[in-house]
Amino acid sequence: MTKNITQNLNVNTNWIHLYNFQKNIDLSFFNHDKYKNDIQSLDKKMSDILCDDSWMGNCAKYQLNSGGKRFRAILALLASKIFGLSKQVSHDIAICCEFIHNASLIHDDLQDRDLLRRGLPTIWNRFGDHTAINLGDLFISASFEIISKIKTRPDLKCLAIEELSKTIKQTLKGQSIEILSRSDFNLKMEDYESTARAKTGGLISLPIKLVLILSGNKYETSYFKSLYETGVAYQIQDDLSDFLGLKERGLPGRDLKEGKMNILIMHFIQNATQGEKFILQKFLKKRYDSISEDEITFWLKMIEKKGALDLSFNHLKQVSERAIEISDKTDKKLFRIVSFVISSIITRITKNTKKI
Repeated sequence: MTKNITQNLNVNTNWIHLYNFQKNIDLSFFNHDKYKNDIQSLDKKMSDILCDDSWMGNCAKYQLNSGGKRFRAILALLASKIFGLSKQVSHDIAICCEFIHNASLIHDDLQDRDLLRRGLPTIWNRFGDHTAINLGDLFISASFEIISKIKTRPDLKCLAIEELSKTIKQTLKGQSIEILSRSDFNLKMEDYESTARAKTGGLISLPIKLVLILSGNKYETSYFKSLYETGVAYQIQDDLSDFLGLKERGLPGRDLKEGKMNILIMHFIQNATQGEKFILQKFLKKRYDSISEDEITFWLKMIEKKGALDLSFNHLKQVSERAIEISDKTDKKLFRIVSFVISSIITRITKNTKKI
């Protein structure tokens, strides 16, 4: 099924436009190889903090060793370089953001009942629900611990802790709205984007916010508007990756099985007949364990035939352009960061589909 869909991408105009847009983003200021030693150092420190001989320590080791691009860590290091923050403080920020990110993954997988992540059994699937709850909480507590021990002015440290708490609350609010909106065909596109800004945009913005706070810079909330837009771009990319089976979580269309209102379903219902919408909504409300792979394959084909795949690629390009345009008007330093984020997000989807 995945191959049948992605075979058409070579002639998909909106996919080609998205790919060309990403290739034209200027990343001459960024060299990934320069961060390899830093990432190795961060991995060791994260392991030293959480991975002891206890049950939870071994589970934390499993989670940290399961892979991941350390994207948020690199984002913290890049922002620190751009805004002139010391390497030691930037490392602490990077670890804090990676801990929060891992906590969100563990809890998300539990709530969504995802069996695989990065090609490996998820924490709840491998160790049980109780361990997943506790391990996610362990990562959250460790994120506060690392920030509390940063060697900087006490007032700045307090502001950083406050921002970390705000971001966690914002993310939880976005996650709860996403869960409550499952199978809700009254959901508007602006609601979808708003939830993505809260759930995903907040965590992407966190490294930059902490860098600015701990470097003594003041900012208005509007300064981060472009970064919250990257959260929408990330969510659309994630939805597309699920639809095409590129997420290393097993077969394609897991969002359909979970009843999630992803970007492809949003575009489908905007172009479907009342009968088609009624049947799809009935399917999305079925029990998770009663849905067959043949049913999922049927709906993947139906959604693609309605043009939702093409429209979603175009939507990703539009949001990405919007984020970069806003950042360019805000601040040149922020423009470089947003350019890096958007390029990284688009590459996640184009590097896999281009090969097919």
